[in-house]
Amino acid sequence: MIKLLSALTPLSKQDKEFKRKLKNILGFSPNNIALYKQAFRHSSSSKEITEHLQSNERLEFLGDAILGAVVAEYLFKLFPKKDEGFLTQMRSRIVNGQNLFMLSKKFGFDILLNSRLTKKEKVSSSAYGDVFEAFIGAVFLDKGFDVTRKFILNRIIKAHLDINELLQNDTDYKSQFQILMQRQKKQFEYSILKEEHNGKEKTYTIQLSIDGVEQGVFEHKSKKVAEQKVAQLVLEKLANEN
Repeated sequence: MIKLLSALTPLSKQDKEFKRKLKNILGFSPNNIALYKQAFRHSSSSKEITEHLQSNERLEFLGDAILGAVVAEYLFKLFPKKDEGFLTQMRSRIVNGQNLFMLSKKFGFDILLNSRLTKKEKVSSSAYGDVFEAFIGAVFLDKGFDVTRKFILNRIIKAHLDINELLQNDTDYKSQFQILMQRQKKQFEYSILKEEHNGKEKTYTIQLSIDGVEQGVFEHKSKKVAEQKVAQLVLEKLANEN
């Protein structure tokens, strides 16, 4: 009955515009736009996040799993003779924070993101990558696995990712950074500045220092992701200085 009433309720002008943007991104018309609104709702967007007005964190969890599964199947078929280690590394290169950040920007998710974060906070956090995964979760709940799989393959992987380029690029920034420090005979350290608990989840703030001097800080729910991202930021910083 509730779904029927929802379907009969005319969309507002704002919702019609939002649905139009979603259709341009998806290539098809969405059914439940409330799911997509939730996907763009960062936990900082309102103090009134409740059971009935949820942030995108649960959708992010779901989208991460769906995206990983589709990418894994794609690589499994694309490289039939490669071993598990190669496939795992390639999957990581496709779904890492840097790629999800880039894809979020390409899809215009940075504009649609509903948050109270500053521009600097958005860039230094995982908000853009998180919203991308949440969007995948929304598509899955709205349209099912087959449609989501086709969307990921056709609108993301084939349209925006160059597999040959990914084969050549090494996105293990921690390893790159370690090699650089060994060459320069410098000491470095990853340290946890802050570890916050939000229910069952944790958020890690990781600092990277060279010879005892702070060079960069990054925050993420995954300690490993935070370390990779802060290593990337410091590598880019050092490259710009030189």
